[in-house]
Amino acid sequence: MKLGFLTPFSKEIVEFAGKGPFDCLELGGVPKEWLGNTDEAIKARESAKKILKDNNIFVASILSPMPSIRTTKEELKGRLEAMGLIMDVCKDLGGAVYTGAGPSGYDTSKSLQDNVSIYKEVYSHVAELAEQKGIKVAFENWPGGKPFGEGANLPITPYAWELMFNALPSDYIGLEFDPSHLMWQWIDPYKAVRDFAKHIFMVHLKDTQIFYDRLAKVGNHGSGWWTYRLPGFGELNWHKFFTVLYEFGYKGNMVIEHEDPIFSGDRRNEGFIIGGNYLRKVLLV
Repeated sequence: MKLGFLTPFSKEIVEFAGKGPFDCLELGGVPKEWLGNTDEAIKARESAKKILKDNNIFVASILSPMPSIRTTKEELKGRLEAMGLIMDVCKDLGGAVYTGAGPSGYDTSKSLQDNVSIYKEVYSHVAELAEQKGIKVAFENWPGGKPFGEGANLPITPYAWELMFNALPSDYIGLEFDPSHLMWQWIDPYKAVRDFAKHIFMVHLKDTQIFYDRLAKVGNHGSGWWTYRLPGFGELNWHKFFTVLYEFGYKGNMVIEHEDPIFSGDRRNEGFIIGGNYLRKVLLV
């Protein structure tokens, strides 16, 4: 398992990663100049690959748009073409995983099962494209601000994952597993790994801190009783989490998704280093 963090691409950030406790990056989108097969695009990618190689860093995944489950047949062609261009970049970078929060588009007038049926109609085409390109697609289990709300994301609970993977079995459709999103839903992240290990293609390393005195006042429907933190600053038992991943044979990559409000602004890079050093001690690799 290789360790990295989520970031936009730049020469400076690659050099920073290369000097720190990191092996890889998840890119927060593809620079437009990398897309396509023009001489300019090929040259831009080759330049980026040299920067990565010179710093012993590789691209593990690219965070990219996921089509809504409400995408119409007329819209789908364009969405697939855009995904295909990004998948080509993933391939050129050594087989990076195509990741993203979503798919969104949840319809509250329908049951979860009916939403999954709609998902299947759209994402059967995404799965076919991924298989053709040889690139895996991984859904981050981000609930957003309105879990199962109108237009919200679909793959946010283990039950939703079960329905989705049963409806559309594919070796190229899986999860970018983020335990922090399960913590504040009171879902056991360790059991979720055990139950869905074969579907996990990437891991987001993020913790959740819970303020129990605030929770006691406002209840779990209130606000301000939890926040995202760097690994080691929240509730998750990281040794237990990695033990379960090891036991169930996870061999993919893992990246810090830095949303810690304490280590923000001028302290952002400090947060990456603190998180990376902590995880190295727990990972023992």
